Amino acid sequence: MHHSEIRSSSTVFTTLETGSGEPVLFLHGFPDNHKTFSPIMEVIGKKGFQCVAPVMRGYEPSTISHANKLHVVDLVNDILGWMDDRRWDTVHLVGHNWGAIIAYAAGMYYPNRFQSITNIGVPLLKTFQDSFLWAPLQTLHSWYVALFQIPYIAELTIRSNQFALVDFLWKDWSPGFTPNQDHLAEIKANFQNPGILSSALAYYRNLNDLFTESGRESIIGIFDTHVTVPTQVLYGLNDGCFHKNLFEHLLDESDFPMGFRKIGFDHAGHFLHWEKREEVTKLILEWLEINQ
Repeated sequence: MHHSEIRSSSTVFTTLETGSGEPVLFLHGFPDNHKTFSPIMEVIGKKGFQCVAPVMRGYEPSTISHANKLHVVDLVNDILGWMDDRRWDTVHLVGHNWGAIIAYAAGMYYPNRFQSITNIGVPLLKTFQDSFLWAPLQTLHSWYVALFQIPYIAELTIRSNQFALVDFLWKDWSPGFTPNQDHLAEIKANFQNPGILSSALAYYRNLNDLFTESGRESIIGIFDTHVTVPTQVLYGLNDGCFHKNLFEHLLDESDFPMGFRKIGFDHAGHFLHWEKREEVTKLILEWLEINQ
């Protein structure tokens, strides 16, 4: 495993990399960092794949962007930029949390560029229109989204009591799991860098942006399109971030015409790749090999 750099246009992103062969991009979410996948990458990198985990836009000082550049469509364009930089015609995607949302969108916008998608802990967002029927408690699960919309107040709340909200979210989203404290300390330390936390929160603040072209394109793409890339979705049945019914009843293979499977795990939550690492690694590798 080594650190490297990857470019999108003129912007330089830090990465973790290991292995050689077909490229696999690992996309992290919030509140997290690119090291979240490193144990899984170590295994997969030994099986004939080049595993690359970039620090997502806005999560390091060199990529802090104006909020208007942090829509889903802009983040998908980063993936295309990374591919151009490395001269990759196609890649596999593995995403968790926001990384999963971006991976779904990439498969909608540019299906010919992606060989497979493995998403962890996030259903297809277009299913949210039916969530009140199948998962009325999702409104309670999503309380943090409303908080994150409030500039200054959200940042102040997250920073208070030595970033206690980061600890709470990991515990709430993965009940019964004890996270790696060194990993959480790195996440909190990064959020202390000027501008990083606000950039990370801009992902949420742009979810319903109808006032910019990239915002409208992001919303239309997410809600009106199928994912025409072979996709597997792995989720925990005790996920405190997304109610299990969003996976069990609303994730439909008709939205994934090129191939789809979903696998739920008992006694596991949102940070499934930490809680069930061996099983998740095995399933990711299997999906990669099926779709080579």
